[in-house]
Amino acid sequence: MTGFKKFQLPPPIQPEDLPEYLAGYMLISETELKDPNFFRTVVLLLNHDENGSMGLITNRPSNATLSDLSEDLTETSFSSYPVYIGGPVEQNYLFALHTGFPGNVKSDGAIEAAENIVFEPDFEVLRSNFNRLLETPETQVPSIRFFAGYAGWASGQLETELQRGDWVVIRAVSDLVFSDEPGKSWKQALYKKGGLYWVAAETGYKPSIN
Repeated sequence: MTGFKKFQLPPPIQPEDLPEYLAGYMLISETELKDPNFFRTVVLLLNHDENGSMGLITNRPSNATLSDLSEDLTETSFSSYPVYIGGPVEQNYLFALHTGFPGNVKSDGAIEAAENIVFEPDFEVLRSNFNRLLETPETQVPSIRFFAGYAGWASGQLETELQRGDWVVIRAVSDLVFSDEPGKSWKQALYKKGGLYWVAAETGYKPSIN
């Protein structure tokens, strides 16, 4: 695993041990999943119930920054932040994840997906608290990621994909969501599973054992 930032990833969850709903978990696409929307992706699930599920692809940075998307964002503290492709749905909408503000400040609509992973739909809450921390140098500023669009599944659709073996499931971990090298996070997650997945991470192909 030369070149990877060292941090501990949770072990993959075996299919028979999966909970009924997977909000707060991450989906790692299997090598056989060729859908271009999800090819070699790492997805953080924010919502999952009987009506369907919603998440953000965390490892697809685009070439755009926030200021490229809107002139209204040019003067914000986030203007130079890169925008990630969160998924194929509603790509004209912007979403944000961060590692948490001191005092657990967040809007009523925010979702604490996992430890140090907060989904914040209120941009003004994000902006005002971030600016406040910038004025206090000794305060640690949270990591923040912006996403255009999201990944969505209709009722029963994700369950079908899981039964088909399209995804490896792990508990969500902030080091993977906010990785300094998002292009390597898919490989790193597969390394954790070991065995044939080590080969898959290196080559992009899982060898047959038949």
